[in-house]
Amino acid sequence: MQVMAGLAPEQADHLVAAVYAADGIDPGRRRVVGPYRTVLMVLIYLRHNMSQALIAELFGCSHPTVSRWIGRLAPLITTVLSPAAEHREQRELRSTVRVDGFLAPTDDRRENTYTAGMYSGKRHRCGFNIQVVGSAYGQLVLVGDPQPGKMHDAKAWQESGLAERFRARLYADGGPGGFADTAYSATSLTTPRRKTPGQDRTESQTEFNKAIASRRASVERVIAHLKNWKLLATGYRGPLDRFPLLLDTIVKLEIYRTS
Repeated sequence: MQVMAGLAPEQADHLVAAVYAADGIDPGRRRVVGPYRTVLMVLIYLRHNMSQALIAELFGCSHPTVSRWIGRLAPLITTVLSPAAEHREQRELRSTVRVDGFLAPTDDRRENTYTAGMYSGKRHRCGFNIQVVGSAYGQLVLVGDPQPGKMHDAKAWQESGLAERFRARLYADGGPGGFADTAYSATSLTTPRRKTPGQDRTESQTEFNKAIASRRASVERVIAHLKNWKLLATGYRGPLDRFPLLLDTIVKLEIYRTS
């Protein structure tokens, strides 16, 4: 089971101890699923996006028990891992960051899914637009509030709360700034130069675009690692109002995993 949790054994051990210390739960109390296995249950759910009914079969408990532990432990995991995430944020935001977005798919069987703006015409799926900030070394730094999948990346950057957090850094003289692709041309991020219709790019523009592309490549790796938590990659099936909490938990776990 440990192998399926997405963390090294010692990381899982430390996390279990921290979660139960924070909640004040007595590990000695008799339960259907023991303290260690309840945390593994939540990690496996986030890592593999398995149905809760299947997880219940694997752990020898009921479906409601799985759902209850996910709802109870996800906020605790987020809380105990927040200090490490804040430390990385403070350290990495001193240098130039990389920005990109991806679609975290959801199913389309919910009422008003399409009219609510969840359908992405670009990716032909329903989901959330997730804005990601990565470091120059390919490590996750921040993720913005999830936005409807229909939303363009430039607007999602603004609406996710990240643009406001970066405003002082991006506009300051000599500030570290950030790199992004052409979808963010309307923002204050540094982006490649678009080609003028009917004209070829100059040699300097081509070299500039190559430099931007090479510098922002690390955020693609950040997103690839983040999507190894399959809840963000293979289709979230739960209530949409719970998704922001689970996203926050996954972000903290990924930062913890790569610390």
